[in-house]
Amino acid sequence: MRSMILLLACLVSSFLVGTASLGAIACSGRSLASSTGAASSGPTGPSSSLDDGGYGGAFPATGAPAADDADVGSAASTESPANGDAEGQDEQDDAGARGNATPDGACAQPLAPGDLRIDELMIASVAGTGDDGEWLEVASTLDCVANLNGVHGECPRGAKVSTFDVTGDVWLPPRGAFVVADSLDPAINHALPGLVVAWFGHPGDVLRNQGSTITISLDGTLIDTITYPALSLAIGTSVAFPSDCDASARGDFTLWKRSTSSWFPGFLGTPNAPNTDVHCP
Repeated sequence: MRSMILLLACLVSSFLVGTASLGAIACSGRSLASSTGAASSGPTGPSSSLDDGGYGGAFPATGAPAADDADVGSAASTESPANGDAEGQDEQDDAGARGNATPDGACAQPLAPGDLRIDELMIASVAGTGDDGEWLEVASTLDCVANLNGVHGECPRGAKVSTFDVTGDVWLPPRGAFVVADSLDPAINHALPGLVVAWFGHPGDVLRNQGSTITISLDGTLIDTITYPALSLAIGTSVAFPSDCDASARGDFTLWKRSTSSWFPGFLGTPNAPNTDVHCP
């Protein structure tokens, strides 16, 4: 009899301990399906969005999964990958793995000179050195869906050259745009909307305040280039070529204006959106 009483007591004790443990898990406020503090993510990941009103961003090819930030890639720089961003290299390795189908309205010809146009620059997102929030906007001048696969960009930084490459099929809507930034991380690039491509290796301070030349090419053919002079801008304010200016005058930097719209608290610019907040003089 005493043995049976002891056995029953042990069983009751085990049940109470198990119940208490389950109660602690159920009331902890955590969910196995979410991550505390994680950035919200749209159809193409935290640094890109498909909901841009037809301007900016890429969209999935017919019958193919949506491309994410890794698909647009960040690629070969003249700087050693060992000194760069390992995460960026992983993105490069994954680039081009998806989205191979051709969407309706695709351009019949590959990109040619003038089909892409650099039209906005954020050259100083913070004061001093170590600026990781710089970016530039590249807009399509085409009325068809352009494939960015193979697009290569360069910008000299002293004796080095920062580069990016799109190494998979990335489809840009008619008159769409993409942004080239120092980082794909929304916490670093100030939540840039739309399609974002990163310079390889997360070099930072790619766009020099003293002026520089940016080139975009495809298979050795120059698609666009812009040489901007030394610019003195308010920190966190981009300079944009107004949408209502004649495109042939884009090299005249007296026509470029400081942006007045804000896409992120404390920052002025219209990344992956028309430059309608500034006007041609």
